[in-house]
Amino acid sequence: MGAARSKEPRSVSMDNPSPAGVIDVSDDVVERLKLGISRQAKDSGKTKTTGISAAKEVPVSVADAPAVQRQPAVVYQNPPPVVYSGPAGFTITAADIRRQKDIELQQNDAMWRQRMSQLEQNLKKTNTIMEAEYSSAVEDVRKRFASAPATLQPPPCQDLKAQIIACYRANPGETLKCAEQVAAFRNCVNAHRVKTLDEEDPKGKATVSKTSTAKAA
Repeated sequence: MGAARSKEPRSVSMDNPSPAGVIDVSDDVVERLKLGISRQAKDSGKTKTTGISAAKEVPVSVADAPAVQRQPAVVYQNPPPVVYSGPAGFTITAADIRRQKDIELQQNDAMWRQRMSQLEQNLKKTNTIMEAEYSSAVEDVRKRFASAPATLQPPPCQDLKAQIIACYRANPGETLKCAEQVAAFRNCVNAHRVKTLDEEDPKGKATVSKTSTAKAA
């Protein structure tokens, strides 16, 4: 009887004091929820810190680093030699032309040195001849005026002679620069000689005339 009665379903109805849609939770459940939330927050913080540390410790490879732009090296090259095409297929470079010009300049300098040497030799010969003529003229004048007082026998053209000596001293080894003074001195000596001969010629004519008259008598 009792077993048959216990198998029969029974319905129990209870009143819900909470409003509709609201679930009541005990204080124990609330504490467990708070504890789980705090643990989850701590775990997430540790994960972030570990990720940042790992990111800091990751070495940066050289390949990932940005390449440094280098300035291109400037290389100066010698200009190519200038080549001039000549007749019959010959080529002349600028160096050959410069070398040829140097040779021509050296030949020109040698030619002028030779000409200057010849001029100096000719001038020395002329000076030697003129000095001999001057000495001869001075001796001739000295003989002609031997009977005259010493005060009346000054050497002729002494001022021009002094100019020649001064020019030679001012230009050693360059006698060509004194050619004008030498010519003036030579002309002076010749003029003095002609004047002396002209002054003695009337005396000679008078002597000849007296001799002829005496013979006739």
